[in-house]
Amino acid sequence: MGTGFILSARDERLLIGVHPDLVKVIRRAAEISPVRFRVTEGTRTLSKQRQLVASGASKTMNSRHITGHAVDLTPLIDLNHDGKFSTKELYHWPSYYKLAPYLKQAAKDVGVSIEWGGDWRTFKDGPHWQLPWKKYPAKHTASQAASLMGHAPYQDETEKQAAVRDSVPTVALGGAALNEANPLEALSNMSNVLTDQQAELSSGDVIRVLIAACIIGVTAYAIWRRFKR
Repeated sequence: MGTGFILSARDERLLIGVHPDLVKVIRRAAEISPVRFRVTEGTRTLSKQRQLVASGASKTMNSRHITGHAVDLTPLIDLNHDGKFSTKELYHWPSYYKLAPYLKQAAKDVGVSIEWGGDWRTFKDGPHWQLPWKKYPAKHTASQAASLMGHAPYQDETEKQAAVRDSVPTVALGGAALNEANPLEALSNMSNVLTDQQAELSSGDVIRVLIAACIIGVTAYAIWRRFKR
């Protein structure tokens, strides 16, 4: 198994709004970890936090996710070697223990203190990584979130997704940006990128990529027709 990988475009989108120090740790971990992982959650909406508390999946409305001081990471280890990641594999506790040392080493490399939910004595949380309260003491309440994130906490997923879309000027998948200035090159890279990252793309991502691919295809054809004349 090789060492290091590049975070996907989906991972980078989920890191929007996360504290820069924590983002540095995640990116460094991707550089050094032989265990590939995905970002499953960065900032969290107030409505989702309420749902998690109501279901017992979380114990507090003061979550560090609300203002971007925490992320959830899932190790991608294909235990049965079938090329897919089942729910059982994604939440396989031993896999989190394999990933944890690389996150801790990454934090040391970039000089950032970090805490892992898997080290907690009670209510252990394998995916959860956060900046410690002592060094990053901001409380995560709605009134304080505006100054911490530059805007109030997202009320729901629709508001959050709209903010994320506005923050990403181009659709980028790995190293292949869908840039209209170079449509032919982007189109040639599309199939490889989708193949490499299909496990990390949501259905919404795939639809958007396919739409973008169609637009690029039409543009590329128009360019080809123009130069053929």
